[in-house]
Amino acid sequence: MNIRYYCEHVAFRDMYSNDPIKVISKLLTEKEDYIYNIFLKIYDEKQEAFPYQPKDFKVEIKKKDLFEFVVITLPVSFMAPTLCYKIILAYSFQLDLFQYFTVEDANDSKFGEYKVLCGWIEKNHYVFTDIKENEEENIEEKIYDTIMVG
Repeated sequence: MNIRYYCEHVAFRDMYSNDPIKVISKLLTEKEDYIYNIFLKIYDEKQEAFPYQPKDFKVEIKKKDLFEFVVITLPVSFMAPTLCYKIILAYSFQLDLFQYFTVEDANDSKFGEYKVLCGWIEKNHYVFTDIKENEEENIEEKIYDTIMVG
């Protein structure tokens, strides 16, 4: 398994699932340093070279109605299909809802370049929709629609 895939789709997802409030709190206070250090530790444990710097990560907080979103933009270097451009932690303390979404590289020789919005529900991976270039900047709107319809 690709080490970056493991960080994005297994290790960090499990951290969030196991203790979402701790992860959210750390991201709100430590921002890019927190996610950088998580990835760095995993790469070190797997004895893999870590090709990123803290400046390669970006953490933003967005809100819509009862939901908040921590949007984590990941490095674009060494990108490959199934890896994430973004991880979005969607949560509502009022609704006791904590969900994990990703914007993934879905490039394919048959279909060309595109991205997809995916989510993890009870450790199952779902592809919800394609993401157009102009939609990625307001990805929380797509996620909000997905949560409210789902």
